[in-house]
Amino acid sequence: MKTILLGAVAYDPKVVPIWDIIRDYSNAYGYKLDYVLFSNYERQVDSLLKGHIDIAWNTNVAWIRTLYTTDNQAKALLMRDTDIGFTTKFITRKDSGIKNLSDLKGRTFGLGSLDSAQAAIMGLYYLQRNGIDLNIIEFNSPDECGRGRGDEMKATSLCIVRHNNDVGKHGDTGRSEFDILDKIKKGELDAGSIGSSTWIRILQEGSYPEIESFWSSPGYCHCNFSVMPDFGEAEGFCQMLLSQNECKNDAIIAKMMAMEGLNEWKRVGEAELRGYDKIYEAMREQGLLDNKV
Repeated sequence: MKTILLGAVAYDPKVVPIWDIIRDYSNAYGYKLDYVLFSNYERQVDSLLKGHIDIAWNTNVAWIRTLYTTDNQAKALLMRDTDIGFTTKFITRKDSGIKNLSDLKGRTFGLGSLDSAQAAIMGLYYLQRNGIDLNIIEFNSPDECGRGRGDEMKATSLCIVRHNNDVGKHGDTGRSEFDILDKIKKGELDAGSIGSSTWIRILQEGSYPEIESFWSSPGYCHCNFSVMPDFGEAEGFCQMLLSQNECKNDAIIAKMMAMEGLNEWKRVGEAELRGYDKIYEAMREQGLLDNKV
């Protein structure tokens, strides 16, 4: 067989050893594989669509753009077990008085990078569906939020402040989420949106003891291996990666899984595909479906 070329985005230095391990395992298994790294998901999706790579390790946003561009013909093969049941958390200081969504009236709220499903897209999607009479207004900084608004508008509106850091990485770096956490801690924001993986991490580290979560979204799916509909080596790739689930006692495989944040690889089925439906709807509403390189 020819060497299959896989694309991944270089959002962190650990990406290189992760894919070195997977490549070496795959070649020893008998499935010829190499990888190439991209600086952003838009370029990776473009390369998949043009046939420059065979497989893309995509975020949910990158997957949905691939699906949209191929008229729903692209295929998702595998994902991590931790990509299932991903959620968005709304957070605030414990002493803020914010206990539910209705308490957000007259407050400032931080959203992460505009292309991050967990830190921005799903947060805005559910804020717009909260059933509360809430006038959402976007600003570039917390300082701008009080300008040009009367007392009545302040009382009924929610000031959204965007934190568009590392755009193109789809929230992988987590930088925008930690900017939001820091501003809430300092009192510059009242509340904000982060992903469940970041929330679990700070709970484990105990790094933001003054912050709590007051709302969680329904679950959705995160990353997957995406291919074009005519890719003929899909089953071999799936069998190769799934075989790693039986090798978790191997120190090298265990290291890779820890760095990549999974316990096992899972096939993408109908239930997992439904986990992208709300993100697709949110991206359509927010004008984010087109893959702009």
